[in-house]
Amino acid sequence: MRREVALASHLVGSLHFNIFEVADSDEGLGSLRTTAAANATTQRGISSYTFLTSILRETPTNKQFTLVSEVDDITIGFVSGCIIDKRCVITAIYVQEKCRSLGIGALLLTCAQQLETTVEETLVCVLPGQRELKNLCEQAGLPAQLIFAGTP
Repeated sequence: MRREVALASHLVGSLHFNIFEVADSDEGLGSLRTTAAANATTQRGISSYTFLTSILRETPTNKQFTLVSEVDDITIGFVSGCIIDKRCVITAIYVQEKCRSLGIGALLLTCAQQLETTVEETLVCVLPGQRELKNLCEQAGLPAQLIFAGTP
């Protein structure tokens, strides 16, 4: 499905990436979400992460969003989250492995932060072992603030 209006564009060499807001039922998003979820199943803390993100989705005053990045009509990355009061809470961010280190994750994160003009704070849920995501957050000026400890 072709998107009508891009929220942002990013040019890397001859590749032109566009970012769009989509519904959770988007076809291109579905397969990428499945891949991201399969990669996360082996992560330490995934059950707590799933619990926490389900609570966030059920918060009655939030606005949920999903943004995708496409090149040549192929979805290659996404960011999902919600706006709660003046906070942008990122619950998932994923870029296909072959498309990493091109700035797509940073652009997705920036677009999510700028989705609502009322946003004053950004929080990103990062699992233990997600070094690339942790590095992306730190490069964006979002240092680690909270660590959950619990039974495996």
